[in-house]
Parts: sequence; structure tokens; C-alpha cells
Amino acid sequence: MYIWGTVHFFVMKEEEYIDAIIGIFKVEGIGLSMDAIADRIGITRKTLYNRFKSKDELMERCLDRLSSIFVKEIECLADESVDVVQGFRNGIMGMWKFFCNSSHIFTHDMITVYPSVASRQQDTGRLWLNSKIRINIERGQADGTYRKDIDPLLMSRYIGFSIFAFFHNELKRGETTDFDDYFKKVIDYNIHALLAQKTEQCHSE
Repeated sequence: MYIWGTVHFFVMKEEEYIDAIIGIFKVEGIGLSMDAIADRIGITRKTLYNRFKSKDELMERCLDRLSSIFVKEIECLADESVDVVQGFRNGIMGMWKFFCNSSHIFTHDMITVYPSVASRQQDTGRLWLNSKIRINIERGQADGTYRKDIDPLLMSRYIGFSIFAFFHNELKRGETTDFDDYFKKVIDYNIHALLAQKTEQCHSE
């Protein structure tokens, strides 16, 4: 199912073969040996080790790739080409897309086998999310869309923490069926809380 072929492996961009390996991990878990990984993508063990010195290095590269995808999905929270409400919607739905493409098997294995690495990646992702939400809130306050009595730092931490806590709880239980409904409610609830009184009526119509 994941046979890429030796020649194709070498002409692929780095992110493409990392994505292929991540795809394998999401289905089969990260317990696969380097030999098994090489076999799945149709290359020799030697070729794989020419790319990655160890399994730990391979895992680091996979997590770096996932982090870059996550950052790209939520970057629109700070997009100044759209209004702040649309930017907030786009950013939270970007998170929804990222989480829906996640895997219970992969997440569970990472937390179990590489707890320190997984924790560091989660903290980095949460801090990045908080910073983008804060930018969105501050911009909305500046243009009069959001309430000025809200503390941007506190609110951004609250939203970021609640989303990450829900995500990890659901993945640990192996349940992601509620993601769609949850994220839609998160968007509506938080926009309602953020909007200034004079703009709330406009966005509810």
C-alpha cells in the first residue's frame, strides 16, 4: 500500500518522503523497525540509513514536518487580508483539518515511546497557537470588532488550552467523531464572547 519505489524515493522532495513515512506510522504505529519502514516505501535499509542516522532522527524529522503543517494551518489567524472574525474561523478550522488528519495510533505511540519529544512538540504547538490567537484578538480590539475589556493574553491561553486538552483527550480514547461538531461550537462560542456589542448584531444576522 505504501510502496513508492527506490528511484521515485530519490527524486521526491524531502517533505514528500517524510509524508509517506508519517502515513505509514499513522496506520501501523511507530513500532516498525527501520527495516520494516524501508520495506514499506520500497527501498533498502542502507538507503534509509543514508537519509537518517537513526530511528530517533527519523522521528524528529517526522515531528518537525507535522509541526510545520500545523503552523501553516493556523497561520491564517493572523492574516490581515481578511477581517478578524473570518481569520479566527479560518484558523480554528485549520486546526480541525490538522486534527482530523491525525491518528490515535500515532499519537498514542509518540506519547508512550517518546514522551519528552511529544511533550516538547505539544508545548511548542500550543505556544504558537496562543500567539496567533493573541494577534487576532489584539487586531480585533484595535479595529473595534472585539471587546476591549478582554485580556488578549489570558483569552488566547484559554482558547488554546481548551482545544488542545479536548484533542488529546479524544485521541487518547481513540474517538475523533465529535471533532466536526466540537470545532464549530468552539468557533461560535468564542466569537460570541469576543465580539463587541455593536458588532455582535452584524455577525449574528
